Amino acid sequence: MKSLVKIAWRSLWRNRRRTILTAAAVVLALVLALFMRSMQFGSYDQMIQAGVNQVGYLQVHDTGYWENQSIDRAFFYNKNIGEAIKKIPEIQMAIPKLETFSLASYGKQTKGVLISGINPVLQNKKTHLGKKIVKGSYLSNKQNEVLVGDNLARYLHISIGDSLVLLGQGYRGITSYGIYTVKGIFHLPSTEINSQVVYMNLTAAQYFVYPYQKGLLTGISLYLKDPLKLQEVKQQLSVSLGKHYEIISWKKVLTDILQSIKVDNISGQVMLLILYIIAAFGIFSTTLMMTMEKRKQYAIMISIGMQRSRLVWVSILETIIITITGILAGLIIVTPILFYLHANPIPLTGEMSKVYEQFNIEPILPFAVKAHIFISQTLIIFVLSTLSTLYPIIYLSRFNILKAFRH
Repeated sequence: MKSLVKIAWRSLWRNRRRTILTAAAVVLALVLALFMRSMQFGSYDQMIQAGVNQVGYLQVHDTGYWENQSIDRAFFYNKNIGEAIKKIPEIQMAIPKLETFSLASYGKQTKGVLISGINPVLQNKKTHLGKKIVKGSYLSNKQNEVLVGDNLARYLHISIGDSLVLLGQGYRGITSYGIYTVKGIFHLPSTEINSQVVYMNLTAAQYFVYPYQKGLLTGISLYLKDPLKLQEVKQQLSVSLGKHYEIISWKKVLTDILQSIKVDNISGQVMLLILYIIAAFGIFSTTLMMTMEKRKQYAIMISIGMQRSRLVWVSILETIIITITGILAGLIIVTPILFYLHANPIPLTGEMSKVYEQFNIEPILPFAVKAHIFISQTLIIFVLSTLSTLYPIIYLSRFNILKAFRH
């Protein structure tokens, strides 16, 4: 085998330009593939993180609430729930919430809205809701204040300082009603939220829905220190809280984002397939030229007694050497660049920056440096390159010495 490797190595460098061009084709294909997939996966991670900041990695509800989101499926917060959450060190933050539907009225205008009771401090830490206020100011500790979306404010013809009347069904069939001062008007990228959601303090929402007992919640959003331990934390909570509560993963809550990522990933794979085809044809054409140029060399080597199988191995080794050389060169070139872009993402400016900020996403173009990206793309390029050895194998198996000498 050592002698075959030496023959293959020497044969490659008889035509240096051709060898360098072939290796360059491998380098270019690998660099482009890694750059594209790193940017795609980095963007996906960014989208998921932005969504998780809104809903949490896990959500705790009363059993059946997710399928039937009614206020009657709310639960009362108790010490057992708090202790179960505190016992798990991987839980970084727990944000309680209370959501219910109601009629909102101002003057002659009335519209159905979603009341969202929040902890203003904790909510602002994760969702930066305070930065979305376009008029007025953010919620304070006062219990009679609300935030409304700009679309809802226009529909109701309501402004800062006006009184919003809320009337709806409370917990266990009671009638809930109240008059609240509009403290601020917000704008979020979702038209539905801007048109339907009213934010108020959690304690005010609890009193609005059920004034007879404190602690009513429809859910608790949990944020983890290590997202990789999500299943472990979910299992621990399920055991601790029992069958009366359901633990929902962010993957179930953010199905729309996951679907959009899946669609975009398919389009990215199509682009990569086109790149792979171009790279494969480039490598194959070079292998074809190498094989045809060596016809007389093959004829002479077979004439002096070299076996065809050994010639086949020489041809295979030539391709493998070029491929490995190109892959190593490509990794040396692109790896430090990707790690630098991972640590220093490309900042976005102008209109694109505004779009990202509207969706509560940092206006940057991130890059991922996960191991599976490097491994998968390297293996694909290697397989595509080595497939080109099929031609010399077939050619040498049908090789005619006399025809080779005539040409």
